[in-house]
Amino acid sequence: MIVASHQKGWKIINQRSHGLLAAMLAYQYDIDLPNDIIVPTLITIAEHDDGIAETKENKNLTDAGAPKHFLAPGGSKKTDLKQHYNVMEIATSKSQLNALLTSMHMNFIFSGKKPGDDKELDTFLKDQAKNRKLILNHLEIDQEYAERLYRFVEWCDAFSLLICMDKIQPEGRKMEISENPDGILNQTFYKSENVISVEPWPFKTKTFKVFYEYKIIEQLEFKSIEEFDAVCSNTKVRRQEFVLSK
Repeated sequence: MIVASHQKGWKIINQRSHGLLAAMLAYQYDIDLPNDIIVPTLITIAEHDDGIAETKENKNLTDAGAPKHFLAPGGSKKTDLKQHYNVMEIATSKSQLNALLTSMHMNFIFSGKKPGDDKELDTFLKDQAKNRKLILNHLEIDQEYAERLYRFVEWCDAFSLLICMDKIQPEGRKMEISENPDGILNQTFYKSENVISVEPWPFKTKTFKVFYEYKIIEQLEFKSIEEFDAVCSNTKVRRQEFVLSK
């Protein structure tokens, strides 16, 4: 979950909503890929953070009973791999390309982990590396092509997170998104309230609308994940819209 403090309590954005926003950005991106490549890639972008029901996982509450932001450190050195195994199973059941790109994403998010600290994670990453080699051979695509596709996935993911986490600087100040599929670092900034621009402009059209959905949870702490899930289920969904403009 993406969790931010709010004047009325907590602002909660599900990772799946963030993934959908990333896919909206990807759909508008000016990239020439054949149908059998672009569709699985869009699905990977939309579903890369799926795998669990976030409001039903004990790890998503702090010891004090507050909703936990996904980047907040956990209490254990061992990585909870449940979501990652689940999302890999989902991706693999769709197509080899989905499995390849999702596996590359797993490798990316764990790139800062030191080998030897978590044996189960080490085994998971080694298995994923073996699987990626097999898939590359099976699909008859080279590593360079796969890396370009993954930069597309990661760029859309990074941009979506900047928007959802309200990281884009105010007053027109520019900040880097990530390295795009062609190796260029794009910058983003607000042109006006809820109007976002990117330089150099990477999209097919000069303007388009995107959104994410969220909830405002007014209760500050919870005795159990079941209580948190029940409150979330009975809280209305809100929509935050943005215009992307050249």
